[in-house]
Amino acid sequence: MAPDDLYVASRRALLDALETLGEQRESLVLIGAQAVYLHAPDDDLAVAPTTTDADLGLDPNLLADSPLLGERLLAADFKPTKEPGIWMSRHGATVDLIVPESLAGSGRRGARLGVHGSKAARRAAGIEGCLVDKAPMTISALDADHGARAFSLAVAGPAALIVSKTHKIADRRDEARGRLRDKDALDVYRLLRAVEPAAFSDGFERLLASDLAAESTISAVRDFEALFADPAGVGLDMTVRATETLIPEVEVRAALPLLARGLLRAAGVAA
Repeated sequence: MAPDDLYVASRRALLDALETLGEQRESLVLIGAQAVYLHAPDDDLAVAPTTTDADLGLDPNLLADSPLLGERLLAADFKPTKEPGIWMSRHGATVDLIVPESLAGSGRRGARLGVHGSKAARRAAGIEGCLVDKAPMTISALDADHGARAFSLAVAGPAALIVSKTHKIADRRDEARGRLRDKDALDVYRLLRAVEPAAFSDGFERLLASDLAAESTISAVRDFEALFADPAGVGLDMTVRATETLIPEVEVRAALPLLARGLLRAAGVAA
């Protein structure tokens, strides 16, 4: 299924950011929806891939003092927004630079990154595993007009993406109901359909052995079971809404809990 215009624009924005950040790419890892789609390139789900942003996890321990993140992004025609770490591209899509909460220093929204300041990147809980379960992949354009550009970049693995998406859904469920985005649950469904259990098992083994990621992984697995393996789970309801009119509800309600229980077994949890 061909990518929609929003996805094409967000990939252009991502490539612009990777090009201008140069050697700082060593500190970055692709997370979020664009990473999900790279792990599910041949998914035959009736809902087309779409996203309006590009999420980049940032490891402060691998970040060099120079070049400055903000200076490079401004030079490539990115504009800062009112929120730290969210940069608007000339394509109308944003690039988000995100640091795990446990590595972001003091503060509430912006990550404190020494000479880079506290506005270049934002902080978020639950993405610690994306700095642990990752592997390089080639990021290329989605349209012919920009097809010449491609970069090698670390991409979060399927297990880390399940953990980060679960944290996002659980946190927003516990806050304001209106902040829940059904597409986040759909991204989980895509991964469960596309990725072999062995790949999940390897990823969870790395996450649970990591001092940085183990705690957030354990809490995510607990929330994942309630969200997706339970027939009354909020995540299951979100997925049904995201696929309505395209996939019969009875099909999603039958398939997703089975896939979710398979993931729990891969994570070492009886299901």
